[in-house]
Amino acid sequence: MFRIPTRVLITPGSRFRIPEILESIGAKRCLLLTDVGVRNTNWFAEVQQLCGPHDLDDSVQPNPKSRNVDRLGAQARAESYDVIIGIGGGSVLDAAKAVSMLATNEGSIVSFEGKNRFQNPAIPFLAIPTTCGTGSEVTWVSVISVPEQSRKISVKGDAMFPAYAIVDADLIRSLPISLIASTGMDAFTHAIEAVVGKPANPVSDALALNAISLLMGNLVAACDPHGPIEAKEQVMLASTVAGMAFGNADVGAVHCLSESIGGLLDLPHGLLNTLLLTPVLRYQQHHISEPLGRVSDVLNIPRDAFFDRLQAFVESLPLPPWSSMDIKPAYFDELASNSESNGSTGSNRMDLRAADYLTILKGM
Repeated sequence: MFRIPTRVLITPGSRFRIPEILESIGAKRCLLLTDVGVRNTNWFAEVQQLCGPHDLDDSVQPNPKSRNVDRLGAQARAESYDVIIGIGGGSVLDAAKAVSMLATNEGSIVSFEGKNRFQNPAIPFLAIPTTCGTGSEVTWVSVISVPEQSRKISVKGDAMFPAYAIVDADLIRSLPISLIASTGMDAFTHAIEAVVGKPANPVSDALALNAISLLMGNLVAACDPHGPIEAKEQVMLASTVAGMAFGNADVGAVHCLSESIGGLLDLPHGLLNTLLLTPVLRYQQHHISEPLGRVSDVLNIPRDAFFDRLQAFVESLPLPPWSSMDIKPAYFDELASNSESNGSTGSNRMDLRAADYLTILKGM
């Protein structure tokens, strides 16, 4: 089964459709969520004005925290907002998505962990991504950090898809090169894991393979400060297309590990996915050889050279090495256990247990 109920606008300048969209859904009480970094960009004031009358909150942090989401959810209920607008990267969009659900459902976000655990549909949510990796603008999932439990949770619901996704590549022109690289590779990871996972289907495969091709062909140029703007546009497009793919086919072991590490140590999600991608895929290679072969064919890479080419691609990007993460071996057992219990572990073709995740960590 494949579904994508979100209305998606993918073109530079699509932000100027915001007033029209808000009018079409009868928005009267808006909450605009973002983070401090986005709020301080040279284009934010323009986009904010397009959102009409609203309350603004820029408190969302990387790896959005449950306590802040709960506070914003309570505010949304008290103020009777009828639309949430999220402008930012994956953390902002995931937080805003969660708040749109909490606006109509009492309780802490932690109590809704899992699939369709809430009764009332979320209020409309407009997702405006400002990075090129999240895909959250077209998915039904919100990933939230719970610091008290040193882990991340996934809240999923058929009624949590954004009402609209406004994917405007103009909004990433000022994005730091390192973030283009790490978020672009986050999208690449989404696409690869959508292809190699058990829930893959023909539609998700078509989208994921297209995203992989776009990213392999454009991400390096998008990371060049003097590179063509068209490369950034193609990377932004690939991010949303990859989101459509994994939103239906799920992710897998790379995300299980990266979410466990991010939940415990609050490290950058996109960078973790990037650095884990080759080792985790290589560990499973005998179980995913057929779908990975199709990826190799699309990229015109000899199948026996895939892992070397993938790692060379990663190393060509302006990103720090694994050693910079400084993940102590003392954390390995807890990280491995949390990875096994991640909700996406069951999507792996290989039956991975804590011992497998521990082996991967020790080999990094």
